[in-house]
Amino acid sequence: MKNTFVAEIEVPKSKRKSATAILKRIEALIAIAEPEHLEMLQRSLEPKVVSSAEKELAKKIAGKDYVEGKSWELELANLERYYQRRRELLEGSITSSKVAELLGCQNRATVRDRRLANTLLGVKDRGVYKYPLWQFDPEGDDGVIDGLPEVLAALDVSDFTKLNWFNKPHLAFEGKAPIEILKQGRVEALVTEARAVGIGW
Repeated sequence: MKNTFVAEIEVPKSKRKSATAILKRIEALIAIAEPEHLEMLQRSLEPKVVSSAEKELAKKIAGKDYVEGKSWELELANLERYYQRRRELLEGSITSSKVAELLGCQNRATVRDRRLANTLLGVKDRGVYKYPLWQFDPEGDDGVIDGLPEVLAALDVSDFTKLNWFNKPHLAFEGKAPIEILKQGRVEALVTEARAVGIGW
Protein backbone atom coordinates (compact mmCIF):
# COMPACT_ATOMS: atom_id res chain seq x y z
CA MET A 1 0.00 0.00 0.00
CA LYS A 2 1.41 3.36 -1.03
CA ASN A 3 1.75 6.24 1.40
CA THR A 4 -0.05 9.52 0.90
CA PHE A 5 0.51 13.10 2.03
CA VAL A 6 -1.88 15.18 4.09
CA ALA A 7 -2.35 18.94 3.88
CA GLU A 8 0.26 21.16 5.52
CA ILE A 9 -0.76 23.03 8.66
CA GLU A 10 -0.30 26.76 8.99
CA VAL A 11 0.66 27.97 12.48
CA PRO A 12 1.83 31.31 13.91
CA LYS A 13 5.62 31.73 14.05
CA SER A 14 5.49 32.01 17.83
CA LYS A 15 4.05 28.47 18.01
CA ARG A 16 6.20 26.88 15.32
CA LYS A 17 8.63 25.08 17.63
CA SER A 18 5.94 23.52 19.82
CA ALA A 19 3.74 22.67 16.84
CA THR A 20 6.65 20.95 15.06
CA ALA A 21 7.43 18.83 18.13
CA ILE A 22 3.78 17.79 18.51
CA LEU A 23 3.43 16.93 14.82
CA LYS A 24 6.57 14.78 14.91
CA ARG A 25 5.15 12.82 17.85
CA ILE A 26 1.86 12.36 16.04
CA GLU A 27 3.64 11.36 12.81
CA ALA A 28 5.63 8.69 14.66
CA LEU A 29 2.46 7.28 16.22
CA ILE A 30 0.58 7.24 12.93
CA ALA A 31 3.41 5.27 11.32
CA ILE A 32 2.97 2.33 13.70
CA ALA A 33 -0.66 2.71 14.79
CA GLU A 34 -3.40 0.32 13.77
CA PRO A 35 -6.43 1.90 11.99
CA GLU A 36 -8.75 1.30 14.94
CA HIS A 37 -6.44 3.21 17.27
CA LEU A 38 -6.35 6.16 14.89
CA GLU A 39 -10.13 6.11 14.82
CA MET A 40 -10.16 6.28 18.62
CA LEU A 41 -7.91 9.33 18.52
CA GLN A 42 -10.09 10.91 15.84
CA ARG A 43 -13.19 10.46 17.96
CA SER A 44 -11.46 12.04 20.94
CA LEU A 45 -10.74 15.14 18.85
CA GLU A 46 -14.37 15.68 18.01
CA PRO A 47 -15.96 18.54 19.98
CA LYS A 48 -17.79 17.38 23.06
CA VAL A 49 -20.48 19.59 24.50
CA VAL A 50 -20.47 19.63 28.30
CA SER A 51 -23.29 21.41 30.05
CA SER A 52 -22.76 23.81 32.96
CA ALA A 53 -24.56 21.38 35.25
CA GLU A 54 -22.15 18.58 34.28
CA LYS A 55 -19.15 20.83 34.93
CA GLU A 56 -20.45 21.79 38.34
CA LEU A 57 -21.07 18.16 39.25
CA ALA A 58 -17.54 17.22 38.13
CA LYS A 59 -16.09 20.04 40.25
CA LYS A 60 -18.00 18.84 43.31
CA ILE A 61 -16.79 15.27 42.83
CA ALA A 62 -13.14 16.11 42.06
CA GLY A 63 -12.80 19.09 44.38
CA LYS A 64 -9.35 20.70 44.18
CA ASP A 65 -8.22 18.05 41.70
CA TYR A 66 -10.67 19.23 39.06
CA VAL A 67 -8.94 20.25 35.81
CA GLU A 68 -10.61 21.06 32.52
CA GLY A 69 -8.26 18.84 30.55
CA LYS A 70 -8.10 18.48 26.80
CA SER A 71 -9.23 15.02 25.76
CA TRP A 72 -6.91 14.82 22.74
CA GLU A 73 -3.83 15.48 24.92
CA LEU A 74 -4.84 12.70 27.31
CA GLU A 75 -5.60 10.35 24.43
CA LEU A 76 -2.25 11.11 22.78
CA ALA A 77 -0.40 10.51 26.05
CA ASN A 78 -2.22 7.20 26.52
CA LEU A 79 -1.39 6.11 22.97
CA GLU A 80 2.27 7.00 23.45
CA ARG A 81 2.44 4.87 26.60
CA TYR A 82 0.63 2.05 24.80
CA TYR A 83 3.04 1.99 21.88
CA GLN A 84 6.07 2.36 24.12
CA ARG A 85 4.89 -0.73 26.01
CA ARG A 86 4.26 -2.49 22.70
CA ARG A 87 7.80 -1.76 21.48
CA GLU A 88 9.29 -2.99 24.76
CA LEU A 89 7.34 -6.25 24.69
CA LEU A 90 8.18 -6.99 21.05
CA GLU A 91 11.86 -6.18 21.42
CA GLY A 92 13.88 -9.25 20.52
CA SER A 93 10.95 -11.03 18.86
CA ILE A 94 11.51 -13.02 15.68
CA THR A 95 9.57 -13.36 12.41
CA SER A 96 7.70 -16.40 11.09
CA SER A 97 10.59 -17.46 8.86
CA LYS A 98 12.98 -17.42 11.83
CA VAL A 99 10.50 -19.41 13.91
CA ALA A 100 10.22 -21.99 11.12
CA GLU A 101 14.00 -22.26 11.01
CA LEU A 102 14.25 -22.48 14.80
CA LEU A 103 11.63 -25.22 15.13
CA GLY A 104 12.58 -27.06 11.96
CA CYS A 105 9.25 -26.43 10.24
CA GLN A 106 9.02 -26.88 6.49
CA ASN A 107 7.54 -23.44 5.86
CA ARG A 108 5.96 -20.35 7.43
CA ALA A 109 2.48 -21.77 6.87
CA THR A 110 3.15 -24.29 9.62
CA VAL A 111 4.06 -21.45 11.97
CA ARG A 112 0.85 -19.64 11.05
CA ASP A 113 -1.20 -22.78 11.65
CA ARG A 114 0.38 -23.19 15.09
CA ARG A 115 -0.37 -19.55 15.95
CA LEU A 116 -4.00 -19.98 14.92
CA ALA A 117 -4.18 -23.18 16.98
CA ASN A 118 -2.89 -21.34 20.06
CA THR A 119 0.33 -23.31 20.32
CA LEU A 120 2.44 -20.24 19.54
CA LEU A 121 2.01 -16.59 20.49
CA GLY A 122 2.47 -14.11 17.65
CA VAL A 123 1.58 -10.42 17.47
CA LYS A 124 1.07 -8.57 14.20
CA ASP A 125 3.37 -5.57 14.02
CA ARG A 126 3.62 -3.35 10.92
CA GLY A 127 2.06 -6.06 8.80
CA VAL A 128 4.34 -8.86 10.02
CA TYR A 129 3.74 -11.36 12.80
CA LYS A 130 6.44 -11.38 15.47
CA TYR A 131 7.02 -14.10 18.02
CA PRO A 132 8.53 -13.38 21.49
CA LEU A 133 11.61 -15.48 22.19
CA TRP A 134 10.68 -16.31 25.79
CA GLN A 135 8.05 -18.85 24.66
CA PHE A 136 10.57 -21.18 23.00
CA ASP A 137 12.17 -24.07 24.85
CA PRO A 138 14.17 -26.80 23.09
CA GLU A 139 13.28 -29.23 25.89
CA GLY A 140 9.55 -28.47 25.84
CA ASP A 141 6.84 -30.21 23.85
CA ASP A 142 6.87 -28.98 20.24
CA GLY A 143 9.72 -26.59 21.07
CA VAL A 144 7.81 -24.28 23.42
CA ILE A 145 7.49 -23.94 27.19
CA ASP A 146 5.37 -26.75 28.58
CA GLY A 147 1.82 -25.57 29.28
CA LEU A 148 1.93 -22.58 26.95
CA PRO A 149 -0.78 -23.91 24.56
CA GLU A 150 -3.18 -24.56 27.45
CA VAL A 151 -2.75 -21.02 28.80
CA LEU A 152 -3.03 -19.42 25.35
CA ALA A 153 -6.26 -21.32 24.70
CA ALA A 154 -7.70 -20.02 27.98
CA LEU A 155 -6.95 -16.39 27.10
CA ASP A 156 -9.93 -15.10 25.12
CA VAL A 157 -8.40 -11.71 24.29
CA SER A 158 -6.32 -10.09 21.55
CA ASP A 159 -2.80 -11.29 20.79
CA PHE A 160 -1.22 -8.14 22.22
CA THR A 161 -3.30 -8.38 25.40
CA LYS A 162 -2.05 -11.95 25.78
CA LEU A 163 1.55 -10.77 25.40
CA ASN A 164 1.04 -7.96 27.90
CA TRP A 165 -0.65 -10.30 30.40
CA PHE A 166 2.21 -12.81 30.30
CA ASN A 167 4.75 -10.09 31.10
CA LYS A 168 2.85 -8.01 33.66
CA PRO A 169 3.30 -8.64 37.42
CA HIS A 170 0.15 -10.23 38.88
CA LEU A 171 -1.16 -10.00 42.44
CA ALA A 172 -2.38 -13.59 42.26
CA PHE A 173 1.21 -14.71 41.76
CA GLU A 174 2.88 -12.72 44.53
CA GLY A 175 3.74 -9.90 42.15
CA LYS A 176 5.40 -12.20 39.63
CA ALA A 177 4.61 -12.18 35.90
CA PRO A 178 2.68 -15.17 34.49
CA ILE A 179 5.64 -16.11 32.29
CA GLU A 180 7.68 -16.72 35.46
CA ILE A 181 4.91 -18.90 36.87
CA LEU A 182 4.72 -20.84 33.60
CA LYS A 183 8.43 -21.59 33.74
CA GLN A 184 7.84 -22.95 37.25
CA GLY A 185 5.33 -25.41 35.82
CA ARG A 186 2.26 -24.00 37.61
CA VAL A 187 0.06 -24.42 34.56
CA GLU A 188 -3.28 -25.07 36.31
CA ALA A 189 -3.03 -21.85 38.35
CA LEU A 190 -2.28 -19.90 35.19
CA VAL A 191 -5.18 -21.41 33.26
CA THR A 192 -7.56 -20.47 36.07
CA GLU A 193 -6.41 -16.85 36.03
CA ALA A 194 -6.27 -16.73 32.23
CA ARG A 195 -9.94 -17.71 31.94
CA ALA A 196 -10.86 -14.60 33.95
CA VAL A 197 -8.92 -12.21 31.72
CA GLY A 198 -11.20 -10.05 29.61
CA ILE A 199 -14.36 -10.81 31.58
CA GLY A 200 -16.37 -7.62 31.91
CA TRP A 201 -14.12 -5.68 29.51
